[in-house]
Amino acid sequence: MNSTRSVCITVRGRLSGRLGTTFDGMTLRPRGHATDLVGRVADQAQLHGLLSRIRDLGLELVSVTSSDPTCEAGDRDAGA
Repeated sequence: MNSTRSVCITVRGRLSGRLGTTFDGMTLRPRGHATDLVGRVADQAQLHGLLSRIRDLGLELVSVTSSDPTCEAGDRDAGA
């Protein structure tokens, strides 16, 4: 049984590919005035690590969703 879970973390602003490398294994998907970090996390400890990194970089967290197919398709708009 696979215990990993798909997540989509949305932050305000457009992240560069270089900055994106700090989010191990996550795919950056820019859209509008936001960036989605899409990928799989093994457990809550890994998720909290990603959220801590977002905080430490001073990024504005918009949302965190689990298994959200609309995020993976890039159909949502975070606004201005």
